Amino acid sequence: MEDRQTLIGLFLIIVITMLWLGYNSYMRTTHPPQPASTSGMVADTVQKAPDSNRALPPAEKATTTVAEDTIGTAPSDIFTTDIQPAEEEKTITIETKYMRAVFSTQNGGSLVRWELKKYSYYLGGNVNLIQDNYLRTAFVNVDGKEIDLNHFNMYGEFTPNQTVKLDEGRPEIEIKFYLPVRNGKIVKRIRLNYHDYSFRTIIEFENLKGYVINRKFFVGWENGLPLTEENKKDDNNYAHAYAYMAGELEDVSAGEKLEKEDFNGQVDWVAIRTKYFLAAIIPGDPSKTLGATLTGLEVKEPDLKRKIFSVSIDFAYEPTYKYSSDFTVYLGPLDYYVLKKYEVNLQKLVMNSGWYERTFRFISLLIIPAFEFLHRFIPNYGLVIIIFTILIKLMLHPLTKKSYQSMSEMQYLQPKLTELREKYKNDPQRMNKEMMKLYKEHGVNPLGGCLPNLLQMPLLVSLFIVFRSTIQLRGQPFILWITDLSRPDTLDLGFKLPILGDLHVLPILMGLTMIWQSKMSITDPKQKAMIYFMPIFLVFIFYSLPSGLNLYYAWFNILTMIQTYYIKKKMHPNGTPEPQTADVKPEKKQVGQKRKK
Repeated sequence: MEDRQTLIGLFLIIVITMLWLGYNSYMRTTHPPQPASTSGMVADTVQKAPDSNRALPPAEKATTTVAEDTIGTAPSDIFTTDIQPAEEEKTITIETKYMRAVFSTQNGGSLVRWELKKYSYYLGGNVNLIQDNYLRTAFVNVDGKEIDLNHFNMYGEFTPNQTVKLDEGRPEIEIKFYLPVRNGKIVKRIRLNYHDYSFRTIIEFENLKGYVINRKFFVGWENGLPLTEENKKDDNNYAHAYAYMAGELEDVSAGEKLEKEDFNGQVDWVAIRTKYFLAAIIPGDPSKTLGATLTGLEVKEPDLKRKIFSVSIDFAYEPTYKYSSDFTVYLGPLDYYVLKKYEVNLQKLVMNSGWYERTFRFISLLIIPAFEFLHRFIPNYGLVIIIFTILIKLMLHPLTKKSYQSMSEMQYLQPKLTELREKYKNDPQRMNKEMMKLYKEHGVNPLGGCLPNLLQMPLLVSLFIVFRSTIQLRGQPFILWITDLSRPDTLDLGFKLPILGDLHVLPILMGLTMIWQSKMSITDPKQKAMIYFMPIFLVFIFYSLPSGLNLYYAWFNILTMIQTYYIKKKMHPNGTPEPQTADVKPEKKQVGQKRKK
């Protein structure tokens, strides 16, 4: 029975581990991204601003050329005397405690930089969510031509090259752009608040009721989000596009050929995510929306197949003298509590990547508030993980103890079970009957060693999800060389290890503690190989995973060893683990059986 339990346990560990981790690629790229130059990084397919030396954040230089119907360049006949674009560029910089944004009159009143102050880029500087991606507004005019505002330079009603800082004293600002069109104009008003990761955009069509046809215009986010993490493959695996409509999440896949999905109906929002960050367009009045379009394309780059998504919303247009619609653009972290404040269910995207995250999401969402509560009193998230691990171990102690006791009792009964198997080897039915009778006499549940572990599994899977993908750990240091709990703890030796490459200490520590723990619990010579096989196997699996996750499992194993040491002597019946004492007990049972006769 013990052999069977070991096989069942091994099977469960391998299957669950592979399901958890097989979804993502664990081999980090051998070609780390290089810091981008300070020259313009607008993709070849996007019209470039005249000032190509505009400073940009440290990030990978875009090497992607997206299909023409995803971005598109301005057709040669689009420039018409109906539109009078501005000639010179004006920029304005807005700073808050959360971000630094730069807007330009170039390319339709565009956002050219959105730097998140709280989140660092692994090559230095802060994360910037604007590279070769952009916000697009377009419509079809009376001549049947698509007019894309990004192909025209707008006028800006603000002092050029100024920097405005928002705080409690000045909480809001409005930036106004406009573009003369025929006898009217298109106005774009952008409003920012000092405590948000977003800005509100109001599009106004003045005296253009006969110029815009099809009674609609659309707003889209093109070219996804930049990959911000050192493990680009892992970050890329989380990339996805969504439309939230009628309480349901719609999505699209990314393939070698452009994948496109059109959805009709009222749209609550559309969004594009990576592992830790999100870009979303949220209509101010969803009843003014007609549908959404999602596209996905997989583009080969030197070290991965990059997933690039675009999203758009069709807004209704009424041919009146002055018509306007508004929407909010969110550009920030995939933080459950930050997204929940928008009250449009954007938080549904947190820990919602893949079926396994969705399955255990309700438990994972209970863990995050516990984390943040502890962090109020303990400023170091590494210490938070250690304290949290102790609390989890105390909570699971009854189940763990029951599991150890059941396995020990089964081990104690092994000699008797072996006798029964030998005695009734030609009568399986009688053998099973006698074995069940023996279990009942000793109060042993043959599944007692497995069931407690199975009951713990949902919690352990949920913890894995939280440590793997929650943004709370991103950029958080612990001690010494562990400077980011969301990345592997790389200890620089000045050289690479064979097979493993850089030295990651915590997964090796986790493996050593598993070996030590296995030596304490496995006594059957037939199972000696298990002492080393599973720990080594898991070291390779966990080697490139976040240090916060490995810290949790290493500390959990250390606590398990301490726990095992203190309860091991009490695991056998009557607290007598020694084989000599155990040999006496069957004689007492035999006397009791004679009295019954």
